[in-house]
Amino acid sequence: MKIIITGATSGIGKSIANYLFAEGHQIIGCGRRVEDKINQNQISWLKMDVTNQQSVNNAIEKATQHFGEIDALIQCAGQGAIGSIESFFPEEIHEVFQLNFYGTQRVNQAVLPIMRKQRHGRILLISSLAAEAGLPFQGVYCASKAALDILTESLRMEINQFGLEACVIQPGDFKTEVANHRKLPLIKDNSPYKDQFDRINETATKNVEQAADPVKVAKKVSQILKKNKLKPKYRVGSTIELVMPKAKTILPASWFEKLIMSYYKL
Repeated sequence: MKIIITGATSGIGKSIANYLFAEGHQIIGCGRRVEDKINQNQISWLKMDVTNQQSVNNAIEKATQHFGEIDALIQCAGQGAIGSIESFFPEEIHEVFQLNFYGTQRVNQAVLPIMRKQRHGRILLISSLAAEAGLPFQGVYCASKAALDILTESLRMEINQFGLEACVIQPGDFKTEVANHRKLPLIKDNSPYKDQFDRINETATKNVEQAADPVKVAKKVSQILKKNKLKPKYRVGSTIELVMPKAKTILPASWFEKLIMSYYKL
């Protein structure tokens, strides 16, 4: 398959690119910190800043010129965020959504006309299990991924008539560099949220550092691409992470909230 992967320079995107290339797929990886390099027997690279429409359009045009067509688009570009809701200014929330939501939509808009003309194509969007619940001190991130999930639900129904498919993949924590690029609002020393924020931020960083290899997500993506028809949503993570969204559907809302607060020691 001829596959474009955004956010392919690190983390989950990098693992997916390497794994699918090793399986024999033709891969173009996109990222903000790479220069254009089309390779014949290796992963090709195109510079793409998903927060800039012209950058997105230029990269997709070059990819189409090289590939001729696009069989699959895998969107991995994104950013984490931790902080109390009260601490985030709207402008800071907008920055997170620029990558996690608006950036994804920019690439969708550039690729969908190409796939529609082909009458085939698949879009896989890397979301997060955090999209399933508002987690304390992670509300901005959860909201950005939840918005992405709902957008994709609608997208699936709209593009079905053209023979196109889309789905979200919700990973839990995996060992990536996400903590190095996480959006953190200013939490002053006298903030009433300071102690809880420090503890949860530290725990989140440790969880990522000790998490499983993101190749597990890459293997899941490979399995999904082999399916005859895509389901709306796929999940991959630890047992406790996979239990969380199921628990939310079973337990009364107040019980689930108490369970989350107990887990985060609030």
